[in-house]
Amino acid sequence: MVYLAEGLFARRSVSLAGAAVFGSLAALSTVLIPARIQPSFPIMPFLKFDPAELFSVLAFLIFGPISALIAAIFHWIFLTATGTNTPLGPAVKFAAVLSTLLGLWIGSTAYQRLARNHRNISIALGSMIGLAVLARVAVLLVLNYFVFTYIGPVIFGIDYLGFSQSTLQTTLGLQFAGPWELLMAMLLYTSIFNVLHAVFSVLVPYSLFTPLSLKVPQIASGHPWISRFTRRQ
Repeated sequence: MVYLAEGLFARRSVSLAGAAVFGSLAALSTVLIPARIQPSFPIMPFLKFDPAELFSVLAFLIFGPISALIAAIFHWIFLTATGTNTPLGPAVKFAAVLSTLLGLWIGSTAYQRLARNHRNISIALGSMIGLAVLARVAVLLVLNYFVFTYIGPVIFGIDYLGFSQSTLQTTLGLQFAGPWELLMAMLLYTSIFNVLHAVFSVLVPYSLFTPLSLKVPQIASGHPWISRFTRRQ
């Protein structure tokens, strides 16, 4: 019993330490790779593929959802305290990361229940990415609707629709008959961006497992969180 308690405490300590490390790395990446040099979405260049998200997903894959949530919260607090367009920008970013993590958790839970006797890492990863995409797009579709129509212009005095109209006219040469048509275009293109970002935010961290296996004890020992339900029986 004592050994079991000690093992549980050790795992929790490692998970908390991992959350702190990856949260700090996310904050550091924001400083070293600011928005002005991050890869842009060509249709709407003000939307950026933020590498800071990768560290929250890495924490999820290695240590589990609680550690990933802690890392994401740490990064959100850092952005709110030091970033631009606060508090709205960091809040939307946090919602994007949180919805991605939620989708990963739902996907992993569904996979565990449906694949009790047949374990396949490709199927597991596919279900997690699929649910991450769905969750991120659904949450941000609703959130962006209110940001574009009320929160931005009324509460913060930011004309997102006007700025986006000029951007879409420049990148795609689009003309809009009215505000509703512009809003629908904005929601469509931001949703496409979020699909791409969710896939980017999961596939890149997963591809880093091999080099990290030599550096992170929990991976080197063969017990990253994701292996608990993807290891072949």
